[in-house]
Amino acid sequence: YKKSLFTFDLKTVFYLIVGITAFIIGYDFHFLKFSERNKIVEFFKREWDYKKSLRVLIIVSILNFSVKTIRVIYGGYSHINKSYAFMSSQFYSLIGLLDWLGPIALAIAFINYFRLFKEGDKNYLKWKWIALFLFTFEFVYGFFSGSRFTAIIPIVLYLIVKHYLYKPDFRRVMIAFILILFVLMPLQSFYRNPKILFRSYSAPVNNLVQITPTNIQQFITDNSIGRINQSRILSTLFEKTEKFLYGETLKNFFISLGPPRFIWRNKPVISGGGNEFGRKIGILDSKDYTTSIGPTIIGDLYVNFGFTGIVLGMFLIGGIFRLIYELLIKNSNYSPFGVMAYSVVWIQLIKGMEDFIAPVWAGLVKLSVIMLIIHLALTWGKGKSQRL
Repeated sequence: YKKSLFTFDLKTVFYLIVGITAFIIGYDFHFLKFSERNKIVEFFKREWDYKKSLRVLIIVSILNFSVKTIRVIYGGYSHINKSYAFMSSQFYSLIGLLDWLGPIALAIAFINYFRLFKEGDKNYLKWKWIALFLFTFEFVYGFFSGSRFTAIIPIVLYLIVKHYLYKPDFRRVMIAFILILFVLMPLQSFYRNPKILFRSYSAPVNNLVQITPTNIQQFITDNSIGRINQSRILSTLFEKTEKFLYGETLKNFFISLGPPRFIWRNKPVISGGGNEFGRKIGILDSKDYTTSIGPTIIGDLYVNFGFTGIVLGMFLIGGIFRLIYELLIKNSNYSPFGVMAYSVVWIQLIKGMEDFIAPVWAGLVKLSVIMLIIHLALTWGKGKSQRL
């Protein structure tokens, strides 16, 4: 496994270059635009009512703590040892959606803190401690769940909100990226299964297990760069795909937007196939029923429409990414809602790069509805010209 982890074949490299190039062209082409005077943009630019912010945050946080408590009680907390009964529950997808209430609450706290601090309002201290508490809670909860992504979310949220509402700090971003990649990810891998380090990265010397600096370096590399390297998955997909699906997996977008499973009892499962997919293409061991992987966006486009799907699909996705930035950040003039939505949406999309396209974008639609409701609650009855 370790030998093939960094293996690149020419076809995979070529398709990756083409896909990334098409994405960049789509992003720069800017073929989807909204006027700054558009009613949608005007709605996004509405200022939050400071007095309501704390009440709304408390409600969102209570719901967030409730969802997390349900996960812990019913066996859905551990990322690698989830209860089958929990995963097969009719409410599983709903719980997954409501998991985002934590990051949303944290974004609200950070936004209030940075805006008030920049404006010199003494209330920033209150929001500083609220943000620090929520940040610590979300990070600790995420780390000990065994989910790398959940642990990383609070850090990325902090960096995005600070970048747009206070001041850009690319040095801090680079330091955070390095620490996440080479410290947090390997450390969490060790926490999830310490036996791997002692069994796979050590050699017996005089009947004792010895771990050398070289072994540790290899362990860190495999559990950092190796974990974000999707070349093996793509290479396998390009090799094994004999018949294109012509949009079959993309149709699941509309299924996902249908009623929740506790209403639509026979709703097809579209987001739980990561484990089956990994075993089917041979990336995961046939006895591994816990790890989940996705085909990546480029892989999903390829299995549906081949090389043409990669070119046109990545071009379109690049344009959508640009639209999201223009709509939520540039045109909304760094409004509270724009920054909150952008930080959450951006994280969801980046995570979705390694997943199936349909459930990621469908989840984004449902997540947007939740954030719009929160924005409406924070702006109801407030004049457009009033500040936070």
